[in-house]
Amino acid sequence: MTIQLLEVPVVTVSVDESRWPDRDETLIFEHLLRYCSKFDPLPAITIAFEDSSAVIVRGHKYLFAAKALGRGVIRAVVTGNPRKLELEKFLAHCGAKILDWDAIKQAEERQPVITGWHVFFFAQPLSSDEKAAFDAVVASSFVNEGVRVTHDDAGPFAEFQAATPATDSLWMASYFNALMAFSRERAAIVSYQGRRFGVG
Repeated sequence: MTIQLLEVPVVTVSVDESRWPDRDETLIFEHLLRYCSKFDPLPAITIAFEDSSAVIVRGHKYLFAAKALGRGVIRAVVTGNPRKLELEKFLAHCGAKILDWDAIKQAEERQPVITGWHVFFFAQPLSSDEKAAFDAVVASSFVNEGVRVTHDDAGPFAEFQAATPATDSLWMASYFNALMAFSRERAAIVSYQGRRFGVG
């Protein structure tokens, strides 16, 4: 099945909570907003066409984050099988464009290590010892990266940027096990990348 991926102006996507409500309770919007402010493009939302107009079906919080951050466009996967005329009319009307899903996927697969942001929110501000322990978890997970963790008690959150082997399942399992141990034994992690920690 071919995936139809578009880049659409944020303002052209409507919301109809009565028919397609935001059912994702794993994301914490304020935390997600902090994470999404760090990169572009944002994760794709899912839309459906109705009378050549787009309405969001899934990914509401990413759309809301795009609006809050002043992003002009967002990627969108089209659900269903829109008629060719309907798609062409939508593209012409709002200035959306078709993206090459296969090319994007292949480009991502060619980059097994991606430099990206890691954003954590905690249940309460960390003590000096807890910050040092968290930094040690990060340092042991990203060996030879020289990662600098920034802590902010006002969040309270911690964030850092690092080259991440996201496709390495063994590394990911080890990383998350270390984070889970820290959250359980030292200080509770509320969310990671905007998602409730340990959920999904």
